[in-house]
Amino acid sequence: MAYNNDFQDLLPDEQEEFTLKMPVKNHLCRLDLLLQQQMDDLDMIKKEKEQLRNNLIELSQKTTDSFDDANQYLNDEYRRLMQEFHEQNALQLEQHQFLKQQVDQINQDRIKLQQNTIVLENRVQDSEKELGFV
Repeated sequence: MAYNNDFQDLLPDEQEEFTLKMPVKNHLCRLDLLLQQQMDDLDMIKKEKEQLRNNLIELSQKTTDSFDDANQYLNDEYRRLMQEFHEQNALQLEQHQFLKQQVDQINQDRIKLQQNTIVLENRVQDSEKELGFV
């Protein structure tokens, strides 16, 4: 294993010359070590990938839940506002009908007063004629 440590301390040009002089068994050991490191790195990357996938699934679920909650709140608020609107609209229609009836009644009373005024004016004129004031 001294070959591996020595190899890392050398410059790139010296590493090439060093590897040419190394016995095959040491080359195989170095390749096994490199392969093991690559396998360990691969396992670590797989674990990280799985953790990221789990995080994504969790985040997706939280986002979906949050969206569903917001959507439910907005739907409930919409229904409440529509109910309130219909109640207010019904109240306004009721008040409109009442006021319309009041206006119609006042108009009828005005017409009756006009008719009574004409009748009274005619009576006054007739009375004045009878009494000789005209």
